[in-house]
Order: sequence, then C-alpha cells, then structure tokens
Amino acid sequence: MLKRLWLFVFVALLTTPCYPADVAFGRRVYTGAGRSYGQIWTLDTGSRQIVQLSRSARRHAAPACSSDGARIWFLSGAFGDESNTELWWFDPRTRGEKLAVRVGGGIVSLLGGTEGRAFFTTDGGLYRWDGRLTKLASGAGAALAPDARSLAVETQMGSVTMMEPGGARGRTIEKCSGPVWSPDGRRLVCVAGQTVRVLNLPAGVEAAHAEFAQRTTPPAVADFSPDGTRLLVATVGANHSSTSPQSDFWVLEIATGKWTFVGPGQSALFAPGKAAGAVLLASPRELRPVGKVQEWVSQLLLVDPATHAQTLVAAGATANVEPCRCAPAAPVKRTAKH
Repeated sequence: MLKRLWLFVFVALLTTPCYPADVAFGRRVYTGAGRSYGQIWTLDTGSRQIVQLSRSARRHAAPACSSDGARIWFLSGAFGDESNTELWWFDPRTRGEKLAVRVGGGIVSLLGGTEGRAFFTTDGGLYRWDGRLTKLASGAGAALAPDARSLAVETQMGSVTMMEPGGARGRTIEKCSGPVWSPDGRRLVCVAGQTVRVLNLPAGVEAAHAEFAQRTTPPAVADFSPDGTRLLVATVGANHSSTSPQSDFWVLEIATGKWTFVGPGQSALFAPGKAAGAVLLASPRELRPVGKVQEWVSQLLLVDPATHAQTLVAAGATANVEPCRCAPAAPVKRTAKH
C-alpha cells in the first residue's frame, strides 16, 4: 500500500508544474555537441527559481499565456527553418503540447488567447484560430485585452479600431499607434509622434499624456505595470545593430510624468508578484564559445529602476528571451484509485 502511495506522489510531481511561477520565457541551453532547442521555462520572481516546462525537439518561441493559465501558446517552425510558421499550444498541467495550425509566410506577432482560441498577426493581417483559421483585419498591429474579450487593431496608419473576437468593430481612436492594454482592461495606452497617450476607454477620453523628450527616436510602449501606475517605454537602443537588435527602456510614472532610465535590452516587462516595481529585462546578446563554435547568449535581469540595482536570474551558456506574465494554472483534478 505504501509503495502504491509513493508511486502516486511521484506521478503527481511529474505532471504538476512548479508554481507559484508568475513568468514564462523562452530559454535555449547550448550544448557542446548536438542541436539544442529553445524551450519554455518558468520563473518565480519572488524566489527567483527557474524551472523547465517543455522538453521536445522543437523551437518554443514567443510564449504567451492564456488569462486562466490553462494554455501557453507559442510559435515554432520546421527543422532547420528559423521562421515562425507554426502555432502550437502547451498545457502546463500535463506538459502536453499540440500543433494548432501552420501558416504560410510566417507569424509576425503572437498576441495570446484563451484555452480554446489564439490571436496572431502576419504580414497580411490579424488572424484568429479556434479550430479553424479566420482573418479578422488587414491591419499589421494589434493588442489583445487581458481577458481576451476585445482587441485594439491598427486598421489604418495612426489610428486604432476596437474589435470583438468575432470580428465586429467598434469605435476608432485617432492619433493612436502601438496599443497596449492596462491590466484591468479599462485603459489603452498608445503613441502619437513623441507623445505617449493614456486613454480611458469607458469614458472615451484621454486621461493623461507625456512627451518623450529623452531621445529623438520614436517611443513605443512595451508594458503597463500590474498596479496600473507606470508604463515601460522603449526606443531604438543606442547600441542597436543588425546582429544585436536592442532597445533602451524607460519607466514613466503616469501621475507625475517622471521618466526613469532602466537600461538596454532585447525585451522587457514589469515583474509581477513579490518583485512588483522591478523590471524584468532580457539583456543584450554577446558571443560566447560553446564547444567549437561561437553562440549568441543573453541573460534575464531583475532591475530596480529607483536604484538601478540588478539581480541576475538566468544566465550562462544560454539564450533567455521573451518573458511574459502568467497566471498559475489550476492543477488537473485526479480521481483517486482504491
């Protein structure tokens, strides 16, 4: 009886993800021999513990968690092809993954979704997959609301149209590009030239704005803080190059208009949970010898904008990229066998 109990515990540990992880990210661990693949890993920003979720001979790029934590959508492609031509989903509770659809020409941006559907953009427009592929708009840019019940779509240059998941269109917001939703879904932030605008959606008015005078290059909003008080804003990095693309990031306090420089990186977001206030930064890449070849490596840092203190959370002979916030998935209910 005791032996059977230990077997049940062992199986449960294998199939239950190591939560309370609150971030998912892509991580490729280089080896001296053989081919390695980017996998999905999780990070608990409180304890800074990282855990590998996926383990398959396939690229796992641009992970995006569903709002209920039941799915982690990701992009992949054929062996030897770095283009993202396939949409997949990963179940963090069972560790199973499945191909949803192949897309000719490739996927540009994965917006996220729910357990049953996902949204993404290609060079040709915005698409929904829910068992079949449906084109929703010809706009190149879009953002999905946190509850996945609405989209903000750049249907024309410099304007955003609100849209339901089924494709029905609502009002259009002029002088608005690069939309990003607030965590509660009640505000939308976008840019108009060098101006960062915060829009109150229920009231249909601009709630705040700030001029980006830190650089002459145009700003882009990267993230809205979980508490709704700050924005993470990026522009073309001072050390940007074609072989090491990167941005420079600032934090904007919405209420005061204060700007604080964070640092350079490939991507960034506000850290959730116990690390609230910090910015999770995927640092610039560098070449490092791995076996007989040179590989591009990168690291994840927790950066305190107030003090500029940096805490290393993922490094080594690895590429750590594309972090996203995730809600823990409810464990799979199992029927006890007697």
